[in-house]
Amino acid sequence: MIIKQLPQLPPEPIRPERLSSEAMKEVWKPSWRCFACHDSGIINYYLVFLVIPDFNDKIHKYPACKNPSCKNIAPASSNPNYDHRFSIEVCRELDKICREDWAQTIENKFINFKALAEMKKMPGSTDRTANDDREILQRKAEIEAQS
Repeated sequence: MIIKQLPQLPPEPIRPERLSSEAMKEVWKPSWRCFACHDSGIINYYLVFLVIPDFNDKIHKYPACKNPSCKNIAPASSNPNYDHRFSIEVCRELDKICREDWAQTIENKFINFKALAEMKKMPGSTDRTANDDREILQRKAEIEAQS
């Protein structure tokens, strides 16, 4: 069997801007205005359970978002296939809950990042001072002079 020589291509990253070390320090921020529905016009699945504990997405209508800050209220608001019982106040409260969840998630990420950085340090190691560096250089010079 003859195998034709195929061209060799380098991998192409999905998000090339994330390859730089500076980009890894930046925290992604959502662009949506409404956290309750992420500007889809339909309340997020996990938030629905806070209002409708027995919600089943296979047999129940999804609630339409009525948060005034939402970009995409119109499609779901006029569609009879969505549940329209959630009030503006409920949608605003769900938005507030989701925003607080987001802030907590970001805080936890930083806590975990700091903990990981601490774990990578050698056990018992501390940051060197100028005196420590000077002492190390002096010892090195003495050892080199002996040999």
